[in-house]
Amino acid sequence: MKWQALALSFLATTGLASPIFGQPEIYTLRLSSRNKALDGQYLGVNGALVGVFKDSSVVRFIPVPSGSSSNLVELHTYPVGKEERALALVGKQGLLDFSDVVNPAASNFPKGTTCDWTAFRLGSSTAKKTVVYAGKAGGWVAFPTGPDGSDWSVKWKDSSAITIENYMTVDVVYEAVDATKVEFGPSS
Repeated sequence: MKWQALALSFLATTGLASPIFGQPEIYTLRLSSRNKALDGQYLGVNGALVGVFKDSSVVRFIPVPSGSSSNLVELHTYPVGKEERALALVGKQGLLDFSDVVNPAASNFPKGTTCDWTAFRLGSSTAKKTVVYAGKAGGWVAFPTGPDGSDWSVKWKDSSAITIENYMTVDVVYEAVDATKVEFGPSS
């Protein structure tokens, strides 16, 4: 009995002294653009739209392997709360809003509306780490919004989209968040 207690106390102390593994890798998003007003701006959420907004908190996400393909990821927002949330592209006719969607797998959208949260690829070039949508060929764009045009909504535009020329082409870039400065655990 004495040896069992000694072995148990040894295992407990070594377990408590070892580092905690399994904390998720957390990332944030920002824009890369030739437009100096947009370049380096962090993305936030206004309502459900993702973009550059004056009074929004920075989007943070955890990449989760996608069930649709082994080389794709889903971008689940962090912190994880009571409802599952993921970044998705939502829209019609080749112009899709970058959106924060509550439980996208169970969400209902009108007929003809795309909602894709399963087809992102995280590029890993040494120059910049970009988020790419692998669902359809196209590119990221930012449209000015708001009364003074100082906010920007980020969208995915493919060749079938009909738009006016008031947008800027951008890259969506991801970067790791310092895990020592992030609170882990569910949000309320």
